[in-house]
Amino acid sequence: MRMWRAFVGVVVAMALVVIADFGQQAALAQERSARVEFGRGQSSTTIRGTVRGYEGANYRINVRGGQRLAVTMDSSNSSNYFNILGPGGGEALFNGSISGDFADIIVPGSGDYVVQVYLMRNAARRNEQARFTLRIEVTGGRPIAPPAPDFADGLSGGPDFFQVADISRGDALNIRTRPSAQSPIVTRVVNGEILRNGGCRMTGQTRWCRVSRPDGSNAGWAAGRFLVEASN
Repeated sequence: MRMWRAFVGVVVAMALVVIADFGQQAALAQERSARVEFGRGQSSTTIRGTVRGYEGANYRINVRGGQRLAVTMDSSNSSNYFNILGPGGGEALFNGSISGDFADIIVPGSGDYVVQVYLMRNAARRNEQARFTLRIEVTGGRPIAPPAPDFADGLSGGPDFFQVADISRGDALNIRTRPSAQSPIVTRVVNGEILRNGGCRMTGQTRWCRVSRPDGSNAGWAAGRFLVEASN
């Protein structure tokens, strides 16, 4: 009888754990939701917020088909990510846990898109907190077209090598991990240094170029206005 009671006690305890975990996951259905609006004449906005545990945050933004939706997130917690969901929900158009903290997509159709901020399960179970900064930008409006390739070759995408130019005396050009002025710095280079061209893209009104040192090291993104075709 004692063994039976002990067995029943273990089963009940396990059931309570499962129910508690299910209750925490169910909280995802009650995520905070807010609509994103841009100021007059603006095409981007910056949102600062906090999520904790299984609590998430949804940011809805109306985008027309063919426009470019760019989202960048910086967070105090390495387990904090965001997804982008289409108007019909379903499978994410962008999955941050796989693709990182920078999204740049051409939306396939018009409607409300959702930027979903959340903590991964391991951090949510520990009820961790994340303070995040989210930058959302919508540009364009032409008919749907495939995005320009991120990596261009020397024939169709500009020179094989750039030279750093027009940096103020005593200053240096930041090479960053992503095409964003808020992203971490990989290295810094000065006027005259030669960088390999990995292709350029527009992020809003800024031209960013994927570059690296000639030997392929220190790869990252640099503001294109400080890069000119190398003479050699």
